[in-house]
Amino acid sequence: MITRNEDDIRDLIDSNKLVVVQIGASWCMPCKHLKPKIEKISLDNSDMIFAYVDIDEARDYATEADVMSLPTVIGYHDSIEIDRVVGNSESAVKELVEKIRNRANS
Repeated sequence: MITRNEDDIRDLIDSNKLVVVQIGASWCMPCKHLKPKIEKISLDNSDMIFAYVDIDEARDYATEADVMSLPTVIGYHDSIEIDRVVGNSESAVKELVEKIRNRANS
């Protein structure tokens, strides 16, 4: 998982690829706990791009994406939000990844 800045995240989302973005913060303990779990998930899903963005460095993106709680994980396909997970549930992130993949294959 690659840490990105606000412009990079927008470019990734607009790339029409399968993208999973974790929005977190350096001061957020649940975010810190989720990040290595998502990194592990990313190893099994090399067809997707996994990225991390710090809300304190990407406030405009977080506002546009209507992020209300941390951590939030958003899945995109063809520049469209497919779904999101709020909280640090590894199983919910895995379900999100499958939902994105199913959308891409339909």
